[in-house]
Parts: sequence; C-alpha cells; structure tokens
Amino acid sequence: MTVPNIPDTQESYKDCTRIVVGTIGNLTADQELALKELWIKTLSHITSTATAPIKVTNDQVHVDSLTAAGIAADQPEAVAKWYADNKTKVDDIKYQTVADKLYLDGKQHPVIPGSFKPLFGDDPSSRRFGNTFWKACTLHNNPDSYLLSFLRATSWNVNAAFDKIVLSVNWRASQAIDKLMWDGELAQNNKLMEEGLSIKVGQDRLAFPIILVRVRLNVARERGEGTVERFAAYALERAATIARDHGERAMLLYDFSGFKLDNIDTAFIKTLVTMINETYPQTFSATVMFVNSWLFTGVWKLVRSWLDPVIAKRTFIAKDIEQLSAFVDRSQIMVDMGGELKYSYSFDYPTKEDNAQMFDVEGRQQAEDALKEAVAAFEQETSAWASGSGAKSYNAKSRLDAAASFSDAALKLDPYIRARFVSERSSK
Repeated sequence: MTVPNIPDTQESYKDCTRIVVGTIGNLTADQELALKELWIKTLSHITSTATAPIKVTNDQVHVDSLTAAGIAADQPEAVAKWYADNKTKVDDIKYQTVADKLYLDGKQHPVIPGSFKPLFGDDPSSRRFGNTFWKACTLHNNPDSYLLSFLRATSWNVNAAFDKIVLSVNWRASQAIDKLMWDGELAQNNKLMEEGLSIKVGQDRLAFPIILVRVRLNVARERGEGTVERFAAYALERAATIARDHGERAMLLYDFSGFKLDNIDTAFIKTLVTMINETYPQTFSATVMFVNSWLFTGVWKLVRSWLDPVIAKRTFIAKDIEQLSAFVDRSQIMVDMGGELKYSYSFDYPTKEDNAQMFDVEGRQQAEDALKEAVAAFEQETSAWASGSGAKSYNAKSRLDAAASFSDAALKLDPYIRARFVSERSSK
C-alpha cells in the first residue's frame, strides 16, 4: 500500500488543529484494508492462544513487598506481622509505599479490596491473550482505535503492527498491568507520589491534557529496587486512561528546571522510552522537553538513540518559555516554569470511600457481564466485516453501534476494577 506522509506535529500545534489522518472516520481505502487485515490476524491469534495462558512473571514491573510476600490487605494478622518484621525497610523512603505510609500512620483499614480478581475468569497467576487484548481496548473509545494506533506507529505495515500488538499484550499480561491499576497509588513509592514526580496539570494548545514530569524530583539513590519500573508502568497506564476522555491523546511534558547531576537517571529514562515505544506509541500527541540546563545535552544524545523514529518526529526541545508557548498557552504553564497557571500540587491520600465501587462484588459482576456481551457483539460484527459476509465498511452503523456499546460497558466497569487517581479525587 502507499505509505502516507507522517503529519507535521509542529504545524498542527501552530494551527491549533488536531491531526485526524488515519483515525476512525478519516481512513483511506488502503488504510481501511490494512485495518481489516490486522483484525483478521489479531482475531485469529486470540483464537489460537485461547488455551495457552500467559504466565504472570512481574519480572519487569516488580510488585510491592506485601504482594511479593503473598499477603492481602484483608489479612490483618499477617499484615501486622509483616510490618513488625520489616519496620526498618518500610521506614526507608527508598522502599516506603503509599500503603506503608497509611499503615504506619494508623490508617489500617483497607482502601481497596484485599483480593484481586482478573477479568473474564482469568487466574491471578496467568492471563489469556484475548482477555488482556480486550482489556487494553478499554483504553479507547472504539477497539478499532487500539489497532489503528499500532498501524500509524508502523507506517501502516500490517505485519509490523501485529507484532507490536502481540508484544504489547504479552507484556501487559506477564506484568499484570490490570493488578497494577487495581492497586493504584497504594503500591507506588510514597515520596514520588507526595512530591508529584508525574502529575496531570493544564492542557496544551490542542486541548489535550498535559502529563508533566518534574525531572528534578527524581533522584536515583532515593529509590529502592523495582520502584522505577513500577512507577513508569503505572504513570503511563494512568496517562492512557486520562487521555481516553480527551481524544485519546495527551501531551508529555518534561520539566528540566533545576536539573542536576543527581537527576541523571538513564535507567528511568530508558524504561519510560521503551514502554512508550512498545506499548503506548500513539498515546502522546507530542513530547516536549523544557530544558534550561547544559547537563541535558549529553543525556539527550543518549535518549535520542532510543526513540522510535515515528515518536522522534513528535519529540521537541523547548529552551525557553517562548518556545514552550508554541505548544502550550502561557495560561496553562505553571508559574514556576515561567507561565501564568497558579497551581500547587498536593497528594490527597486515598480512602475506602474513593474506591467504594471496588467493594461492590455484585455490581462489578453485572458490569463485567455487560462488557463480555459487548466484546462478543463487536467481535461478531468485526469477523463478519473482515470476512466479507457482514457490513461493507468498518464504519458501518452496525459496527459503530457495537463499538459504542463496548465503550459504554468499559466506562461503566472502570470504577469497579481500578483505584481512583489523585487527579480524580482532588477534582471532586
């Protein structure tokens, strides 16, 4: 097929016009054919792997210490003993999680249910490819969008897009990203959450939410083993979830103000870049690095070599407020970065009330059953369209209706299967 030119991101921001090329409702005949071929390959893979579950290893996204010890939050005696035996560790800022902080402060009632139950009957120790694939699709308003993100990321190469999907879904399954989001901030390093290393604040010129990474707050020696991988995976999945309600995109803005030698952390940067390249290739409309430090030059040479070529074309350096304002209006840039937005981050600790629906077993089952029905309906419509026996267009009303039902069911299930973010709690 003819490979279209990659739209110019800078021009898009200059014109304040979102890029819609290659998205639902804006496909050429060749692009629609590529989508059809990718669905055929993906649905076939779902069928062929139905009896071959993927083992949860957590070898990259390490679990928190309590989970590693096999202790659930609803086992008070076991929890109390573990804290008594590990007091030195949980007092150390390198290892202390949000859950640890709450416990040590006397807030010992579970904030989320103690037992985690994966979707669609999967065992906690493994995930089926199909179930994990459909769970990933819930980050989009239409399952087509999930496949299209990989097609755009690979310049519409169907085989390459399929390989990326398999790699991404297998990673999600083996690293139990669903469990990571179930635990939410509780399993994250308390210092990183209290200080706000990565926060949602403001919007860019395309009205996409901004995910701001304040690099000066990241000091490698203040983190325990596994902290960086767990935080990076959580922050990116959170960003994708936030983006879902804003055109499925967000801006990733790195603030290098006050950047020092202590903040040079190639392990964190490489982990973040690798995850974006492989699992979130189209989540960010642009990545902007706000830099006023000479130290960044050497770091950038290394980072640039890790970037996927398509993502690299959406990555920019802003050396001053004038250059940054080409992407973000000054009214949406925080005062401490030279802008006009008066925003002060504070970490509101999670409570059981914030996550009340996670405790509603009956409500969760009804919502999960509804999503399961929506998956079956969309899969049937898509199989018929791809085989030529159903709708003639991917955009036919019957498929759009099935996609809308999927999106509605996914949104209704969401509060039952993940803890709320601090941005959701503080916006009440």
